[in-house]
Amino acid sequence: MIKKIAIHFAVLIFFSAGVELLGLDKAIADMIYKMEGGQWTLKDAWITSVFIHQYGKYFSISIALTILLFLVCSYWVMPLANWRITFRYLLTASVGGTLVVSVGKTFTHVSCPWDFSRYGGSLEYISLLEQLWVRNGSQCFPAGHASAGFAWVSLYFVGIHLRASWRWWGLIAVMQLGLLFGISQQLRGAHFISHDLWSFGTCWMVSLICYHLMLKPYELNQ
Repeated sequence: MIKKIAIHFAVLIFFSAGVELLGLDKAIADMIYKMEGGQWTLKDAWITSVFIHQYGKYFSISIALTILLFLVCSYWVMPLANWRITFRYLLTASVGGTLVVSVGKTFTHVSCPWDFSRYGGSLEYISLLEQLWVRNGSQCFPAGHASAGFAWVSLYFVGIHLRASWRWWGLIAVMQLGLLFGISQQLRGAHFISHDLWSFGTCWMVSLICYHLMLKPYELNQ
């Protein structure tokens, strides 16, 4: 398990380093800011700030509550009992992913694009790596809202556990949801692309670890 986790983490570092070296955070934010006329036009737009941001969060919470309901019912409804381990994993991995992202935001002290003078704020722009070193920014890293979508990457690992071919469709759907949430926040000036990359990477790592701890042992005993 440790070897697999180390490999996945190395891949995350590799892509993060690529984003940093290529300056993609600034390049993409520059493009979006220019496209919106030198201001964050979509910051308070209904489609981004309400429909995708607020309702999207409620959508993810409703999925978690539904799974929690199924988990509780599995102790009384016999047809659901066989799925208890799966429900427990989905809830732990998905909620755990968002919690780790949330905790990470409180310690990294990385700012949002709209905080920098380059994009209408007051701070001088510095790269993600520099921000992690200086630690004088706000709480924008990793991307919290994107994690509400990426957290359900746990479905892919459930598919592996069940040896189901639908796991790839589940992964595609989750990636689309996470990207929708992430890109929407980038359009609002709330996050850089690196924030979304680490949001996905964190959720993936949490789901991977939970898979090895909560699902893999039952596969070995089959």
